[in-house]
Amino acid sequence: MTEWISTVIALCALGLSGVTAYTQHRNRKRDTLAARVTAYFHRTSEFAKIKLPDGTLRQAGYHLVIWNHGPAPAEHVELVIKDVEGNAVTLADCLAEEFPLERIDASGRYPIPWLPVADTHRGARRFTVVLRWRDGMGRQERVLPIRRGETNS
Repeated sequence: MTEWISTVIALCALGLSGVTAYTQHRNRKRDTLAARVTAYFHRTSEFAKIKLPDGTLRQAGYHLVIWNHGPAPAEHVELVIKDVEGNAVTLADCLAEEFPLERIDASGRYPIPWLPVADTHRGARRFTVVLRWRDGMGRQERVLPIRRGETNS
């Protein structure tokens, strides 16, 4: 009877070791295939002068930066910006055909001057950024609340 119990315990330990090895392998693989895409506001030390497609000059005190800080590239990166009421925010220096971005490599950053088209969004501070992309793990989405700080304007 004791040999039988010892055998069952040994088989359980072997099974647990196998499950642990598989889980660790899967996590390592996921870590190498996953992009980690985020967005944040970057305050410029001086106002950036932006020439818009219509030729007008505007100044931006902030950039919205999309950053892939994961080990894998992010492909087909989409960006949606919403205000606190859920309305879409359009940026003046972000053309309609600019997104989706084809690819952002690991450690890659993509800055966009923060120049909202609508006057109601220019003084607002809180927004929601929705990022969607594909990586080695499939389709991903991240919803980020972001807040813009004070500017000198």
